[in-house]
Amino acid sequence: MRSGSRTMDRSRLVLGTVQLGMDYGLNNTSGRPTKDVAFAILDTALQHGINTFDTAFAYGMAEDVLGEWIEGRGIQNEVLVISKMKPHALNDYPDGTPIADIVFTEIEKSLKRLRLEKLDGYLLHTPSYVYLKHVVAGLEAAKAKGLVSHIGVSTYDEAEALQTAELGLDYVQVPLNALDQRIEKTDFWKIVERNGITVFARSPFLQGLLVMEPGRIPAHLSFARSYVETFRAIADRYGMTPAQAALLYSYSHAKAHHVVFGVETEEQLNDNLRIVEEERNNDDLVREIENSFRTIERAVVNPSLWSTIK
Repeated sequence: MRSGSRTMDRSRLVLGTVQLGMDYGLNNTSGRPTKDVAFAILDTALQHGINTFDTAFAYGMAEDVLGEWIEGRGIQNEVLVISKMKPHALNDYPDGTPIADIVFTEIEKSLKRLRLEKLDGYLLHTPSYVYLKHVVAGLEAAKAKGLVSHIGVSTYDEAEALQTAELGLDYVQVPLNALDQRIEKTDFWKIVERNGITVFARSPFLQGLLVMEPGRIPAHLSFARSYVETFRAIADRYGMTPAQAALLYSYSHAKAHHVVFGVETEEQLNDNLRIVEEERNNDDLVREIENSFRTIERAVVNPSLWSTIK
C-alpha cells in the first residue's frame, strides 16, 4: 500500500539521509552504511520520535534505501518525507518542455524510489531556480495536483533564502551552525515570521568540520583550523564535546523550527539523541558562540567554496 494524504506533526529533529546513500562528510571514516545498518539507524530514529526524513534525488541511493525501509516496515502513514529536485534538472530536458511537466516528472521519479504517493515537502536543490517564476509556478502546480504538501528551496546563501522567504513558499532550508551565522545579518527571520514559513536549520556540524580534531583538518581547509580550535575551546569551557556544542547551538536556536542532521552509524544517532534529550539552558553557550564567530569568510562556511581556499 502507498501512503495517502494525512495530517501529522513534524518532529523538531529531522534525520538527513545523505550519509545513507553515499560517502559523505569530512569526518566520515566508515563510508556509506550497509542496508542493515541504514535500516537500524532509521528504526532507532523512528522509535525515538523522529518521524521526518530529509532526502534528495542527488543523494546516491538514499531515496531507494528510505523507500525500501518505509515499504518494508509498512509505515507510510507514520513518516513524513522531504525530497529535492535533481540539481540543474532543467538541463536534462529538451528546450520548450513545459516546466510543470519537468517538475511533475522529477517528483514522480522520487515518489517511485521512495514508494510513496505524496511527499510532505519538495525543494529546489538548485537555489538559483527560485528566481525563475516558471519553475516556482511548476512547484505550485505540483502542490495543487496533490503530489506534495509543501514546496520550497534548499539554500546555501542569504540571497536565495531571502528570495524564498519573500515569495512566501512553505519550506526553506538554510545552513545554520556555530560558524555560519550569515543569515543573522539579514531580515530573514522577520520575513519568515511574517509570511508563516517553516525553517529547517541544516548542517549543524558543517559537514563534520566542527567535530574534527584540528590536526586532521585537510590541508585545503587549514584556513579554518583556528576557528575550529576556538570553537572547541568554547565547548570545553561549558563541559561539552564539540558534537554537543555544535548540535545544541543549532537545536537551541529558537527561531529555527527544525534541525536537519545526519549520521553514519547508529552509535552517532544515539549520541545525538542523548545530546538533545539532556538539553539544558544553553543561552550562555549560544551567546558566546555568536559573539566569537560574527564575521567569517564566506569560503570557510560554504562547503561549495572550500576548494578555493589556499
